Amino acid sequence: MGSNEQMLKSYLSKYKYADIAKKDILGVFSQYKDLRPTHGPFIFNDGSQKDLVNLDGTIPVNYRGNIYNIPIGIFILDTHPYNPPICYVKPTNTMQIKQGTNVDANGKVDLPYLRDWRYPQSDLLGLIQILVIVFSEEPPVFSRSASSQNRPPPYQGGSQQPPYPAQGGFPMPQPYSSGYPQQGGQGGQAGSYPNSGFQGYPNYPNQPAPGGYGNSGFSGYPGQQPQGYPSSTPGYPAATSGYPYSGGVQTESTTTAANRPGSNMTVTEEHLRMSLLSAVEDKMKRRLREIFEQAQAEMNVLYKTQSDLNTGKTKLEQIFKDLEQEKEEIESNIKLLKDKDRELKEALQKVEHQDKLDIDEAAEMNVLYKTQSDLNTGKTKLEQIFKDLEQEKDKDRVKALQKVEHQDKLDIDEAVITTTPLYRQLLNSFAEEQAIEDAIYYLGEALRKNVLEPDVFLKQVRELSRQQFMKRALIQKCREKAGLPPLA
Repeated sequence: MGSNEQMLKSYLSKYKYADIAKKDILGVFSQYKDLRPTHGPFIFNDGSQKDLVNLDGTIPVNYRGNIYNIPIGIFILDTHPYNPPICYVKPTNTMQIKQGTNVDANGKVDLPYLRDWRYPQSDLLGLIQILVIVFSEEPPVFSRSASSQNRPPPYQGGSQQPPYPAQGGFPMPQPYSSGYPQQGGQGGQAGSYPNSGFQGYPNYPNQPAPGGYGNSGFSGYPGQQPQGYPSSTPGYPAATSGYPYSGGVQTESTTTAANRPGSNMTVTEEHLRMSLLSAVEDKMKRRLREIFEQAQAEMNVLYKTQSDLNTGKTKLEQIFKDLEQEKEEIESNIKLLKDKDRELKEALQKVEHQDKLDIDEAAEMNVLYKTQSDLNTGKTKLEQIFKDLEQEKDKDRVKALQKVEHQDKLDIDEAVITTTPLYRQLLNSFAEEQAIEDAIYYLGEALRKNVLEPDVFLKQVRELSRQQFMKRALIQKCREKAGLPPLA
């Protein structure tokens, strides 16, 4: 694995998604040890050429009870895994490609899995697993037969070795068409198998078989022979038809058999019946594979829908949770507003039961008396004056409440509570500026009544005027920020 990883790092240096491709290839090596990475030029159909990574080697395929190693080559494009790889069957010199549904005459593999390739649902490991399943149903290669000039003479008395070993190397099953070999000689004399008679397909070597057994002694599985009988190579034609014994075939086989002493070319009804069964079996397998692929696609859609529904469920639960929290906050705010409303109503009731004293005159007298006392104590008492001014602001609020009583459609909450901090700052600044204006007025009244000395009056008015200027500047700034027209 370490050497393969080092080679892949060098081979994939020019790939667009080298890290993803490397991870995908290493996943294949962890499962299929007989595959190895190579690097070389690949020529496309349009004549262009690229240096591609090739996974070269064999994959194990279980065909009718026996394990065969199928040689393949998987060329990985430089845009992997967002484009499907190119797969070929690479037969050895002892094999021949069997053209079929998924493999063409050049050995190129065409599968729905490749046509519907989509990352990350598709990967190399899944592709090889699909190849194993497809090749186990329809092998892509079969053993190449020897030429008729090099056929060995029938061997009398003894077992003949099969044309390929059961395991190891690159042994491949012969294509399964009728499922039954042709009938051999009878009567204890070694007979030979005639050619299949199909034009355009390679002939299979005729192997001797000792007599003394009938049709039931043969097995339709490659590499398996009955107990007590010598192994022989069944002459299977290429899997192009479910009926290997047509009229033309019988004529050619009979002609061939006529030149061979001791051969028997009788085609029994049992052969035809088994040939039909084999054809029906192949058709049913193809149909079942289509049904399985369709069901698998529907399952994938259902899994995706289930995942989307689970995601939506999680989002809805979170939305419900947020709504519950907002509901609790709103209920708390409603309770707080009700408490404030009750306090305001109590304050209004107290105001209604006050004496009929002229509030304006009483307030002015209180301010004058308080101002005279504060001015006599000097500068150190000015802070106390501002505290009294705060009390005056409270009284102004009482005035505002009295005015509100005579209005029909004024919301008390909107008149007292501001909606934003900017408006609160504007309201406080305006109230302070008006309080300063009132203080200057009462200082003037005190000067007019000879309560204050002119020097003290001028000093206090100058200080209050500075503060009033700053408050007015702050009010203008707040009105600009709030989008309100400037004061005249």
